[in-house]
Amino acid sequence: MGKIKIESTVGAKIYVNEKELGLIKREDKEYELDNGEYEIYAKASWCGSQKININVTDDKTVTLTLNSFKYEGIIKAIMMVFVALFMFSKSLIFLILAGIIILYPLYYISFGKDNYLELTERIN
Repeated sequence: MGKIKIESTVGAKIYVNEKELGLIKREDKEYELDNGEYEIYAKASWCGSQKININVTDDKTVTLTLNSFKYEGIIKAIMMVFVALFMFSKSLIFLILAGIIILYPLYYISFGKDNYLELTERIN
């Protein structure tokens, strides 16, 4: 039996070879699997991650990291700044800029739903 360790900053369900392995929250969690090749991915609601292939062996623990889409925190911060600027100045340009910025995360919850989560293998 080998082990996989998932270091997660988001909540999601973990799937191995199309079967649900378990639920992970913002935590580190270890799972035991038989030795062999596996296809693993994560899913949160209708959004998910890309599928990756891992090889599980007795002599090592495969470490994976699970995060939300790239630049999520930065996008939220910039959008909040533009909304705050709009509230203080009542200048419509700040509201328009916030509307344009929200298009980036909208892509990840619509057309890019299979890339909303980033599941990557960490090389030690």
